[in-house]
Amino acid sequence: MAARFVLVLVAAFLASLAAYVVWHQAQFLTNASRGAIFLGVPLLGCATCLAALRLPRGARASFALVVVSAIVAVYGFEAYLLARKIAARTENAAGPGDDTRTKYEVVRDLRAMGQNAYPAVFPAYLTQTGLDGKLHSPLTVGGREILPLGGIARGETVLCNEAGPFVTYKSDRYGFNNPDTAWDGPVRLAAVGDSFTQGVCVPPGENYAALLGAINLGSSGAGPLIELAAIKEYLPALKPRVVLWFFFEGNDLPGDFAIEKKSPLLLSYLDGSRQDLMSRATDADAALRRYVDALIAAGPERVETSAGSLQSVISFIGLAQLREALRLPDALGEADYPLFARVLGEAKRSVAGWGGRLYIVYIPSFCPIVGGTCDPALANIHARVTEIARDQGLPVIDLLPALTHSDDPRGLFTRRSGGHFGPKGNRVVADTVRARLAQDGD
Repeated sequence: MAARFVLVLVAAFLASLAAYVVWHQAQFLTNASRGAIFLGVPLLGCATCLAALRLPRGARASFALVVVSAIVAVYGFEAYLLARKIAARTENAAGPGDDTRTKYEVVRDLRAMGQNAYPAVFPAYLTQTGLDGKLHSPLTVGGREILPLGGIARGETVLCNEAGPFVTYKSDRYGFNNPDTAWDGPVRLAAVGDSFTQGVCVPPGENYAALLGAINLGSSGAGPLIELAAIKEYLPALKPRVVLWFFFEGNDLPGDFAIEKKSPLLLSYLDGSRQDLMSRATDADAALRRYVDALIAAGPERVETSAGSLQSVISFIGLAQLREALRLPDALGEADYPLFARVLGEAKRSVAGWGGRLYIVYIPSFCPIVGGTCDPALANIHARVTEIARDQGLPVIDLLPALTHSDDPRGLFTRRSGGHFGPKGNRVVADTVRARLAQDGD
């Protein structure tokens, strides 16, 4: 009876897993290889367990023992890989002389000295997976979901310590990495992008947006939908002549974009919706402060906000670490270039609405910059993204030539082995963009 119960339980689990995949087929079943992994394997396993119920009692017991042993081994190895990844992340974050505290611990220590300190909070890491499989913000204002696109407003913001010591900055009225006065005067340039644009991990004033004199709407982990949202929420009031969209080939597609697509709120920006974050700034900031204060109180040793415990369970059940180690298809799927084209088209229409001009500034990954045998997927992303941008009639500033022609390409980065641009890299980006805008008369 025990063997029969085990086989039925495993079959039910695998059937539930297959049903979940079918329910989210737009995410999992985008080609034959992904279908074989995400749907074929659970269905085959379910059918095998059900067929084993017809075996003689002794053979059935032996088969059940093999199944249980295999499950324990596979998930034990998944737990090992996950623990090793967490340990490696901690080890890599701390070089000689580095501050080994988490940014939440730094915030705690700064508060003890009387400072109004908060960790940098990013919308990409704020949303959490719900029971419907979609991403939702944990914050509400007036009973409505709200997703701030910046961090805590007018606070001493603890950003990162990729270069050794922690970088902090005083955030502006909407939580971005700007002097607050940037919102008071005429704005000629605005920049949207991810962590490179936000300024990870250089002192305030040394990131390329600041060097260009652009108002900075960058946020770590941001992809195309968050960047579109930033344009539509904050820039119509400023009407900048030029908007610089900094695209990073390393994770904007499919990584960040595939995650953002799970947020109904972010998708709604394609249909003309807005959260009206400027007029609701006070209430949104209060909700975000309450949420972050609770995180700090719960555990200052935390590294970052996450997609929530449900997503962690889904990733573990789906053997995310093992699939990555074996180079099997991941759950993010392939780059959705048609939807990306829609996003760029909507961004272009929004900027053109006030008479502005949108540029795509292409940031290559570390490997193409320093040279070597690079993942062929990077060249494909480069070709497709620049093609889509030009099909939309958008000028492209490709940073690859300027970065590769540096006298020391590795020296462009805070840690010569990769990561983000250091001061030198930021200056090269700013100089390249400035020269192109001057050439175009912008």
